Amino acid sequence: MLDFEFVWNNWLFIAGGVGETLGITILSFACALPVAALIAKGRRSSHPLVKSLSAAYILLIDGIPLYLLIFLVFLVLPQIGIFLPILASATLILTIYYSSRLSVILDGQFLFPEANKGRFWVSIIPQLTNEFNGIIKDTTIISMAGFVHDVMWRAKDIGRDEFRILEAYLVAIFVYLILITGISLGAKALTRQLAKPEQELTSTA
Repeated sequence: MLDFEFVWNNWLFIAGGVGETLGITILSFACALPVAALIAKGRRSSHPLVKSLSAAYILLIDGIPLYLLIFLVFLVLPQIGIFLPILASATLILTIYYSSRLSVILDGQFLFPEANKGRFWVSIIPQLTNEFNGIIKDTTIISMAGFVHDVMWRAKDIGRDEFRILEAYLVAIFVYLILITGISLGAKALTRQLAKPEQELTSTA
């Protein structure tokens, strides 16, 4: 039977990890986006070497599981004398992983510039929002490895200490659901606002 007293007493502690979750997500997204733009531009380069390296980067990163990247950054780098702070390590992992995914989105915008003319943000915001939410979800993988003290880590920690893992994870699920739903609804509202001028122009044409 679910212990609702545990939920009531500990939901605030678990939800307190949202700050770290969002901090890592925003930082990783902000770092991944310019890298992705460079890779996308590289794929459209007239220089064969630049084009090949950009394509190889995407192929390589897409073929590596996220958990393996976590292992490489947190466990292998220290073995060769490279020590990074936890926040920097988590950001590096997600930047590498998502720069490849984001580059494919940006590449589509560069490939059909005329088709997307005047609709750049309207067409790209939903895709970027999906990737942003993907980063939020993937922070849980890093935290489950014990390296980041975000929502999932807090749920695991308090649930294990009080033998209420199920209740703790249900709280975490609810927190992530609210967070991601809120971001998605906000992005949809922004997209609608940006699309209004074009709709008005079309209706008056």
